[in-house]
Amino acid sequence: MKRASVIKGILIIVAVCTLFAGCSGNKKNNAVAAQFEETAFEPTAGTIASANDSMLTLRIAVSETYCKLTACSCIHDLAAREYEELQDTLKSKYNIDLQISYFIEEYELNDSLLARKFDGVICKPWLAFMLTPDNDIKYKRVADLLDPSGNQWLTGKIIVKQDSPSKDMKDIDGKTLVAGQPDSYEKYHAPFAMLEKEGIEPGEIINKASCTECINTLSDNLADVAIISDYALTASCAVDFAKPEDFRVIAETEKMPLCSVILDMAKVSEADALRLQNALLEISGENAPKGLLNKGFVLPAKWAPVPFLKDKK
Repeated sequence: MKRASVIKGILIIVAVCTLFAGCSGNKKNNAVAAQFEETAFEPTAGTIASANDSMLTLRIAVSETYCKLTACSCIHDLAAREYEELQDTLKSKYNIDLQISYFIEEYELNDSLLARKFDGVICKPWLAFMLTPDNDIKYKRVADLLDPSGNQWLTGKIIVKQDSPSKDMKDIDGKTLVAGQPDSYEKYHAPFAMLEKEGIEPGEIINKASCTECINTLSDNLADVAIISDYALTASCAVDFAKPEDFRVIAETEKMPLCSVILDMAKVSEADALRLQNALLEISGENAPKGLLNKGFVLPAKWAPVPFLKDKK
């Protein structure tokens, strides 16, 4: 009888522990999900942009693909974007002083953002939003910046060599895959989520920091499949040592914004964010400064990142 009581007590303890463990796991996953709600700036109903009669000073970090002062060497042929004319126009017409600091190294940008040195940043959105779960940073995207071809979007592309027998995603099963790192949404989170959804398991995964390294690894036959940013094959990072026609695309990820103007809403009021958004849109299109390489800014596309978490199960 005593033994039965002991066993019953143990079972109750196990059940309670299991319940709390499940709640804790769900709580953790819910907390992660809550951090990545809609990232586009949507002002509260009735919000009015602040007036242009006073100077609005915004300290902005810039680390983006097509900027001449921040682009990696792998796309030097396309990276000619300049911000000086934009800064002059915003200051003279709208009393908005964008004080820009440029970052070539992403780790330096991350350190500065974590130190809250800036009111905002112009970059690939994931570079900023990946910092928010552990740091309670209230970022919102007030505008998206078009690339030189007028494109708002970015995808990850899964490629193989032209002579590879692989035809589609299911052929990745058991193969060696070279991909990006967790600081890349299009080369890591989006494609690995796709693979998981399809039940595809690569045999080995190699993580590299850049598209150039991924393409090199594939070219050197150290991997069967590579994941790269969609612009990589047409940029010099490919054509310097390999031709785009040497590869085939067997799958592509969902679309995500390529580059955004992101503000820290703990530092910038909705009225000021709306004022900046209105100004950026007004001087875009046919009125865009030539240094922006195309038609400038558009309203931020809807986007709520869903990071791939290896331990989420």
